Amino acid sequence: MMAQAAAQDFLLPVLDGQEDAPQILTFRLGQTVFGIDVRHVREVLDVTPITPVANAPASLVGMVDVRHEGVPVVDLKHKLRMGDTTGGGSDTRIVVLEIGAGDAPQVIAIIADAVLEVVEHDPATLESPPRFGEAWDASFIRGIGRRDQEFMTLLDIEAVFRPRDGMFDGG
Repeated sequence: MMAQAAAQDFLLPVLDGQEDAPQILTFRLGQTVFGIDVRHVREVLDVTPITPVANAPASLVGMVDVRHEGVPVVDLKHKLRMGDTTGGGSDTRIVVLEIGAGDAPQVIAIIADAVLEVVEHDPATLESPPRFGEAWDASFIRGIGRRDQEFMTLLDIEAVFRPRDGMFDGG
């Protein structure tokens, strides 16, 4: 739906405590479908020039101007250790997020290979992250759902960006 509309910005609703029908922005990184609670999404933009930042962690691509505000742009594929982060076609978008509560939420942008749609989801239908005998950090996964015939990883975006050894751990 949204990936078909080119050359425009998408302003998305921020829901104020509506827990009865959570809405998820679905997007693609490579061939994998992810979802983020739409309450964290400020807007979705066409790709604009990104200015590199000296001595930045590998996951920090640079800064982008969003309505006269400098916003850090993170390569989420790199942060999630998904391998090759090159590429980007005509469906690539910048998703601007607000993370954290209080008077000054942190504004961060991520690069999505494609933004798919906003969908309602039933939290009861989510499966737990897979267990397969190895220890791995799945604390950033709220659950595994389905979008049509594909699996969708619902991210806890605040956990993805929770400070660890530095603001952009893993990069």
